[in-house]
Amino acid sequence: MKAIMAALLACSVSASWAALGGHPAQFGARAVRAQMQPVTTAVTGYTVNQTTLDSGATVREYVDASGTVFAVSWSGPVVPDLRQLLGPYFDTLAAPGSNLHQRRGHRMIKQSDVVIESGGHMGAFEGRGWIPAKLPAGFNPMKDIQ
Repeated sequence: MKAIMAALLACSVSASWAALGGHPAQFGARAVRAQMQPVTTAVTGYTVNQTTLDSGATVREYVDASGTVFAVSWSGPVVPDLRQLLGPYFDTLAAPGSNLHQRRGHRMIKQSDVVIESGGHMGAFEGRGWIPAKLPAGFNPMKDIQ
């Protein structure tokens, strides 16, 4: 577990914009491809910004109508810059006393203000995070975050 935490922290050395709870991240030269997909249903409308980084990782940011990122997800051969993706919630990963559950390479932090799940192994990492209070009506993070 210590190795996974060290890998997550090592992959998160440069801070930029905060994505979760703020504006979408700007990946700059690290982005190979970026797409925006409006998702509209009878219950909710939001946009999914999907970016493939030069590392091979895919990042999805779920953005509400006001431009705030209420959820993020990532998958790929390396962990993207979690400090950039999680913004002010990044410190929750390492905070002592956080509501952390761990099992076989999987970490889950579930607090009233944020939920973060991450896991995987060398060459195949994935994770997601969301702010429960900011989820649009009808949005189910267990089904709607890919």
